[in-house]
Amino acid sequence: MLETNAWSQGHGVPNPTVPAALKEWAIPISQLTPEGRRLYEQNIPEAKRLLAQAGFPNGLKLGVEATLGWSPDYVDHLQVVMRNWKDAGIDTEIKGKEFGAFMSSVVYGKFDKLAHSLRGGSPIADVSLYGPHIPGELFNSAGVDDPKLTEMIKLQRHTLDVAKRREIVYDIQRYLAEQVYYAYDPSYITVSAWEPYVKNFAPNLGHDYGGRLMAAWLDR
Repeated sequence: MLETNAWSQGHGVPNPTVPAALKEWAIPISQLTPEGRRLYEQNIPEAKRLLAQAGFPNGLKLGVEATLGWSPDYVDHLQVVMRNWKDAGIDTEIKGKEFGAFMSSVVYGKFDKLAHSLRGGSPIADVSLYGPHIPGELFNSAGVDDPKLTEMIKLQRHTLDVAKRREIVYDIQRYLAEQVYYAYDPSYITVSAWEPYVKNFAPNLGHDYGGRLMAAWLDR
């Protein structure tokens, strides 16, 4: 199911295990292995073949747990994702949750069969790798327990040479693209600008605009 989502993303999507904004750490699709790269290329017939191989020749219907509290833009985005799933043979219905209930359950892996969410960004690649993939971590919502992957992630943590650490992070992303423990939607690069009289404000990789604006003030 997660793999099918990857098939439906379309062309040119950055490998988003590490967000695309971290240009020096996010490996492009062209540098993935052939097996990993093909999962990021839209191929609806192949997605349907995978479903049939999994025992669902006529597709399947699922509820997708999500919170609509992120923003109207997120709701629009989710509709596009669900349409892509449907093209591939997975017919979904939103099972909406109140934001607090969602954040105290689904993000920790407490959901029925399928869930969709935003993921907060970080300027450090390790954050995108460690929490979602190390056994016992709270944000390991997919229940990943892969000794090889765990060793690779811990190795990059202990590698001080930046160039060598980056190569390990690249290898981790190649490996994750083949395993598909999570199916990622596109990651985006955005540009922030503000007037010089706006003080005590700076952009942040994340969703907390409200908290940042509460601390800002106008010098005019």
